[in-house]
Formats: sequence, C-alpha cells, structure tokens
Amino acid sequence: MPHPPNTLNQFESLIQVIADLRGPEGCPWDREQTHETLAPYAIEETHEMVEAIESKNDTHICEELGDVLFQVVLHAQLAKERSAFNIQDVIESITSKIVRRHPHVFADTQVNGIEDVFKNWDEIKKIENANKPQIKKSAIDVPPSLPALQRAHKIGEKTEKLKFDWQHASEVLTQLKAEIAELEEAMCESDSALKSEHLQHEMGDVLFSAAQLARHLQLEPESNLREANRRFCQRFDSMLTISGLSSAEFSALEAAKKELLWSQAKRATSVTK
Repeated sequence: MPHPPNTLNQFESLIQVIADLRGPEGCPWDREQTHETLAPYAIEETHEMVEAIESKNDTHICEELGDVLFQVVLHAQLAKERSAFNIQDVIESITSKIVRRHPHVFADTQVNGIEDVFKNWDEIKKIENANKPQIKKSAIDVPPSLPALQRAHKIGEKTEKLKFDWQHASEVLTQLKAEIAELEEAMCESDSALKSEHLQHEMGDVLFSAAQLARHLQLEPESNLREANRRFCQRFDSMLTISGLSSAEFSALEAAKKELLWSQAKRATSVTK
C-alpha cells in the first residue's frame, strides 16, 4: 500500500504522494481527473489563496498556498503520465522565463526605475511570442478565464497603453453616470423580450465603466468587490444577531424594521472592521 515516503525531501515527498494518489492503489477520485476536470479547482484554489492573503492570517495563507501547489504538481503528474512533461520541466520553464525577463538582475541591462522594467518585460515577451506557434489573438490580449471584473480592469490597462482611454477619473465618472442613465431607460421599457436583452447589455456597460473608474482611482475592482461582499455578509450576520430572530422570522419582518436593523448592524460592524 502506498504511503508518504520518509526518506525524500518535502517537495519530492509531495510529488510521490500525488503519484501514489494516481497509481493503481490510489484514490478513485484522483485517478479519474483530467486537466479539464481539474481546471475549475485551480481557479477556486487561487481565489481562496487571494482571500487568505487579504485576511492577513499567515497560517491561512500557508495552507492555501499549499492547495495551489497541490494543483500545480497534480497537473504535472497528469502530463507526465501521457509523456508530455513533468514537474521538473515546469520548474525549469518558469526559472528560465523569470531569469530571461529580469536582465537587469541576471544580466548587464541597466534600468532607471519600474517603468524601464515594465518596458523591458513587454519587449522580451514580444520576442518570446514571436518564437511561439502563432495563434490569432485580439489586440487586447487579456485571458478570458479571468474573473470578469478583473478582466475589465486589465482590458482598460491594455487600451491605456494604446492611448485609448479617459484622461481623468472625473471623465470616467461622467461616463458611468451616463451608463446608469441608459440602464434606467432600459428598466422602463415595456417589451419584455427586448427589455431582458437590453438590461443585460446596459448592466454590463455599467459594471465595465465602474471597473475603469476604479482603475483611474488606482484601485483594484476585484479586491474592492470581494471586500464589499465580506462587509455585506458581516453586516447581515450582525443584523440577525441583533434581532435575535431566526432566518425565517427575520424574513417575515416588514421592510422598515429590516432597514432599522441594517442601520444598527452598520454602526456595530464599523467599530470592529
């Protein structure tokens, strides 16, 4: 029966453990997985890692980094089984890339600040991409797998470099207000079939413009929204605690009483935030 080896270093032990999970006597669930079935877990684990970082709890961060590492080694094991590559190839690839993209550290390139670093990074990436099999890409090359709000932010960063952007945050705020006005118009439409499609379109424009406003204010909208989600959940839980009611009892309250409890919860949580 496979068991965690004691004679290897910790990283080699992790590699062996995952190989055993995939082996003949391993875990039925792990043995059934493919790159495709594991992809959603990679996204989930990465989000949980970010949440741990935001919590500033080092124990939690350590645990979630381990979960991300597990995903990396597991994918490498799947690739090894089909003779594509292995974990050593993954490590060599990222090491070479990082060294190559930091010539100001590992070579003789001189830089005068972060802007030079970014410029060199982009130029080196262009050279790397030129040597790869060419796949037609959008001029705005932002991974579609990113969370939508984060992708909107990065799209704005790309178009800013192409000189297609607002000059000031106040201009973006004006655009956001215009998009909200168009959303209000869509809400008033009477044709239900057209209204649904129109609402989706206008709501998307509102969210996209909000992401661009965050960018101009030097804010990261994805983390802003995660914090807002956390704050809302904290206040809602506080509201139930203050009321002393069950979820069903709270649901039956009239709107005015709920608003009063919400105001109390906001005051209570603003002290502990």
